[in-house]
Amino acid sequence: MFRRCFALLLTLATLPAFSADDLDIRELMTAEEFASSGLSRLSNEEFDVVNRWLMRYSGQAAAEMNSTGSAVEGVDSYTIRSRIDGEFTGWNGPTRFPLKNGQLWETKSTRRYSYSAIDPEVEITRNWLGTYKLRLLDTDKSIYVKRVR
Repeated sequence: MFRRCFALLLTLATLPAFSADDLDIRELMTAEEFASSGLSRLSNEEFDVVNRWLMRYSGQAAAEMNSTGSAVEGVDSYTIRSRIDGEFTGWNGPTRFPLKNGQLWETKSTRRYSYSAIDPEVEITRNWLGTYKLRLLDTDKSIYVKRVR
């Protein structure tokens, strides 16, 4: 009983440490996956519970793996540095980013961010879950993306 109370207290104490940039299952799924999963029926509080579980599960799985483990043998580090081609005004829901290297990326989120720049430099990284994040180097803002081409 004491262990359960302590675990609950520890969980509640760490809740403020979670920020808006933490994993959000709504950003990791495509619109089709989200619609077919039935998750749209969840309240914001229920999404918070799912997202906390996802973060805890992801952290535990990462701790169990090491660079020589068979579970990560085929996963390469993936980082691209390029520039957005032309005028950049931020993102607002599904936004596409044509890069100077010819690639095209699209947001996987409904988040909004306003920032004006011409040909801003970006970095795209892939984490061990296989999701991609575009980071605007000027402001250090980031958003989950998927490659279109």
